[in-house]
Amino acid sequence: MAFYAELGHAPIDQAEQVLTRWWCEAEMDADPDQDRIIAAARAGTLATGTMANVIRLRGERGGELPGE
Repeated sequence: MAFYAELGHAPIDQAEQVLTRWWCEAEMDADPDQDRIIAAARAGTLATGTMANVIRLRGERGGELPGE
């Protein structure tokens, strides 16, 4: 319900950002390494990158993002 509330209240020019953030959360929730990733993030040792890199890598691997 929080997703629908956030999307419903978002200005139209921010709808894509809301969808992308929730898509990322859904992917993270489905990741079997979720506990390791969360621990690394909390410890400050999680490797980070840009959304542009995520999109590029996902495209190279044949994946799609919402709205594609």
